[in-house]
Amino acid sequence: MTMAVYQLKDGRWVVQYRDRGSGKYRREYFGRGLEAEKKARARNKQFDFHYTRRKLPDPGPLFSELADAYLTAGRGWMEASTVRYLYIKLTRVILPELGHVQAGRISDHLLDKYVARRLKKVKRTTVHRELADIQAVLNWSVRRKYIPKNPVAGYKKPSRDDDIIRPVTIDECRRILEHAPEHVKRALTISWYTGLRPGRAELFRLTWDDVDFKEKTILVRSARKKGPPARQVPIHPAFMVKLKRWKKAGARRKVDQASGSPGHRGEIITYNGKPVKSIKKSFATAKQKAGITRRLTPYAFRHAFATTVLAAGGDLKATSEILGHSRQDTTTRIYQHTNLAIRRDVVLKLPWL
Repeated sequence: MTMAVYQLKDGRWVVQYRDRGSGKYRREYFGRGLEAEKKARARNKQFDFHYTRRKLPDPGPLFSELADAYLTAGRGWMEASTVRYLYIKLTRVILPELGHVQAGRISDHLLDKYVARRLKKVKRTTVHRELADIQAVLNWSVRRKYIPKNPVAGYKKPSRDDDIIRPVTIDECRRILEHAPEHVKRALTISWYTGLRPGRAELFRLTWDDVDFKEKTILVRSARKKGPPARQVPIHPAFMVKLKRWKKAGARRKVDQASGSPGHRGEIITYNGKPVKSIKKSFATAKQKAGITRRLTPYAFRHAFATTVLAAGGDLKATSEILGHSRQDTTTRIYQHTNLAIRRDVVLKLPWL
């Protein structure tokens, strides 16, 4: 008995075979999509048939199909902001180059050409990250058994050329705050005193219900970074003064920040009465007005919290827990290595010759 696995014009996957008893051809239908193809091929293997025929070329699904399935599945374990960013990167950059290529036809040579074209426009680090995303899609597809193997598993990505961004200094911080609108001031002040991750994952999710004025702590619902799901961050005395002032100012404006209005759950950081989703543009404007030309992002305030605390002799384990890291070596690897004061202190421990 012979059997064929193929795809109809309407996208459905079909297993066709000749029945030994009657001699008639019979079909089994498995629906559309990658899961349907996988089921059809599994059905084919059950009977150990001799050949497989398909109307599409042999090397498997298009990379765009795999990328779409990866994004859909990724909503189950990725942060929503990560999914959005990856979607933009895929649709605007990666898929126009590789989306039309079947997974099995992606080769080292094809990626070499991709790298060469991209390096004319962006930094090596950007290309390195894009290739990491391509590999992630292919490796996930192998685990899901959509493709038998990653055809470019051993491809060597270009070396990164990251610029180490020095933490924001207290002087730079004050200058930026002087030119920043109120919602940006709040965001940067919170980052400085708590080390929260800037953005919707942690910082912009803070509400007044998360602030315990009696215990002097803030409850942080952590971003999905393999760390604890939530953590208590102690409130600095100077920060406590600001929090009470903000709370009082909100009461004077008759803004019910405890219960919130439709679409507003009492977030601490708001703009025109609405929750803030990004401060990127406002921060850039404030930085420009402050006369700061070096590369600097809101994340530098979280960075400053970590390096400043560690440089002052802060406990590594406690600092790591406040930052929401799952491991202490993550804290030292990302932050402590950039602080010259810490390294200088180590060197000064040597005896004089």
